[in-house]
Amino acid sequence: MNLEIRRWAFWSPETREPSEWREHWSRLDARALDAKIQGRSVPAAQRRRMSALATLAVQIATEAAGGTAADFLVFASQHGDVTSMRAMLDDVAAGTELSPTMFSQSVHNASAGLYTIISHSRAPVCALSSGASTFAAAWLEAEGFLSNHVDASVLLVSYDEALPPEYAAYSPQRQCAHALGLLLRSARGEGVELAPAPPEHDQPLPMAPLFIAWFLSAEPSLRCTADGHGWLWRRSGV
Repeated sequence: MNLEIRRWAFWSPETREPSEWREHWSRLDARALDAKIQGRSVPAAQRRRMSALATLAVQIATEAAGGTAADFLVFASQHGDVTSMRAMLDDVAAGTELSPTMFSQSVHNASAGLYTIISHSRAPVCALSSGASTFAAAWLEAEGFLSNHVDASVLLVSYDEALPPEYAAYSPQRQCAHALGLLLRSARGEGVELAPAPPEHDQPLPMAPLFIAWFLSAEPSLRCTADGHGWLWRRSGV
């Protein structure tokens, strides 16, 4: 199925330009920067109680939507709010009382729920995780909805923060905080399609930023392998 990207928004601590992000992380000596998104689209009353990851997800979702009331929301994060989870585990180990606010934001659909409250959206929501293939799984979820609702739009938000050192040692991926928002609909002309592909070596970089850097380039296709599964995006319907 061909999908059209009507709007997009991207952020990382290093840059808001996807091509610069790919260039930065292609270097073997690349290092992550420590920066937080401003979250200007999130009302201050909510932002004070939100985690950094939730603020990032809601801000990028708002930018990508651009005032459009999407008919379906897909929020995708490989690890979720692992920083909040780690802090709560520290509290458990120390025998201190858990924060109800922190607990409420540690569940995987918290960012999606906060976005619906802030944007007054009543659209159905899917919050998913599928390992290193999380972005591809989110794209397939959007395809599934649009195949049955050809005139609808889907807001896809893929976001993650770097794992804490205790967990990063168990991940083969480079730890790159990022968020990508896409406003999608069924293509009526040129679009993008996703297909399975023979797996190659696993890609050490997260898939979502690689995708948007490819989409904005002149390259005809993008092949990614994650957890032994191959994915191929290509331009079609010209």
